[in-house]
Amino acid sequence: MIIPQLPGHSRVWFFGANRILNSDEIAKLNVQLAEFISDWKAHGVGITAGFEIIHESIIIIAADETHAPPSGCSIDKVFGLLKDSGIDFFQRQLIWRAFCNTSEIYTLSQAMEQLESGNFNAQTLIVNSMVTNLEQVRNQFYIPINASWASKKLNLV
Repeated sequence: MIIPQLPGHSRVWFFGANRILNSDEIAKLNVQLAEFISDWKAHGVGITAGFEIIHESIIIIAADETHAPPSGCSIDKVFGLLKDSGIDFFQRQLIWRAFCNTSEIYTLSQAMEQLESGNFNAQTLIVNSMVTNLEQVRNQFYIPINASWASKKLNLV
């Protein structure tokens, strides 16, 4: 599904935007991330990595830590690049629901409203923003909302 050249144990960073990105923003991010990834180094050693923009709102960055794991400083550069984009990728309590090639983005209160109105239920699939490796991205990227971090906050447990 994602970044096929990297092994499943590759570490991932999940960045979800607080809104749907337009085509110009996606194109710009694709160029910036491709340049960054091609030159990404930790202590002078190249990092084997890749990225993908998914559902017009989510960036997955993956690194195979087998040969050269990213250092704290090199990881900070990823965060800096995204902060400099002017797009908010750092709201950690949002919920992304995949919808065709895009997504719907909800705050916790909006998700609660969706549950109360019957538009969501405990089995509604959302994007798993807690993935830590590519194997999880490939096999557990879409999970029922009651299996997510938000289940307790939405009283689904």
